Amino acid sequence: MLELEEKKHHLRNFSIICAIGLIILTIYILYCCAPLDEITDYQVHVETQNDGSMDITYRYEWKVLNDTREGALTWVRLGLPNASCQVTSFGGAIDHVSGSYQSAFSEPVLKAYLDRAYYKGQTAVFWFTIHQENMLCRNPDNSQHPFYDFTPGWFNEIRVKHYIFTWKKTNYIVSHNADRTEDGNLVWEGSLKKGGTRQMKVYCDLYRLINPTLVQGHTYGSGISGDGGPDIAIVLIILFMTVYYGYRFTWGSDEENYSRGRGYHGSHRGHGSGGGCACACAGCACACACAGGGRAGCSQKDFYRHETEIQ
Repeated sequence: MLELEEKKHHLRNFSIICAIGLIILTIYILYCCAPLDEITDYQVHVETQNDGSMDITYRYEWKVLNDTREGALTWVRLGLPNASCQVTSFGGAIDHVSGSYQSAFSEPVLKAYLDRAYYKGQTAVFWFTIHQENMLCRNPDNSQHPFYDFTPGWFNEIRVKHYIFTWKKTNYIVSHNADRTEDGNLVWEGSLKKGGTRQMKVYCDLYRLINPTLVQGHTYGSGISGDGGPDIAIVLIILFMTVYYGYRFTWGSDEENYSRGRGYHGSHRGHGSGGGCACACAGCACACACAGGGRAGCSQKDFYRHETEIQ
């Protein structure tokens, strides 16, 4: 009878420790999965030139949802279509910018340093314009109709509440995949989940362009890269420690006591005798967008080595 009661007591203690471990694990997962930021409005406007180059203006309304895990928002790193670009202007909450050009270790990105630290509930509104080349792709199906295949930078760990991408309509555009035409612009509009992308594809009449530079188009992968969320190693450690200490402080403690001559099951029998746990794409090149001030979304993308000022 005493032995049965002791087994129930041990099982109860083990269950309590496991419950505590699961609570800790749940808190950790919820903490890691809570979003840091939200893009409340994301605008991209494209104007193409006769030589096939583009002027692209990006505008963001970037809201901070959490400033305790990674600190305040002080900078953002944003994917650019390819390295053949130049920043022509910027404004809003941007204080200054720097760029990282494509090399063996990097993807083309722009790093914008904000004018101050932004905390929970605050929104940084900023914009910049780039002149972008090497975007017009050869069309293997119809050489007279080269195309632009442009996916503006996406956010692997951030939801975009609203986006509107516009492309100034010109007489050399022959077809496109826009949602609608409005005020002389092609328009793509909607919202994006984490890792969501929107492709802008526009075909042009080659003979209406002036000595355009054509590049080879490629397919690309996009979407969630798995930067965020709980660290699997930490999850496994929490599970292992829960099981280990659950056993250690229940049955394990009895085995240790018995080996020290204190009697089995903790009874008062005197002495015993021994032992017994995260991009922009243009036809081919991709780069993800992320943010900083120590923000987690960038931790696995900080492999950009050669960073120089963009003039």
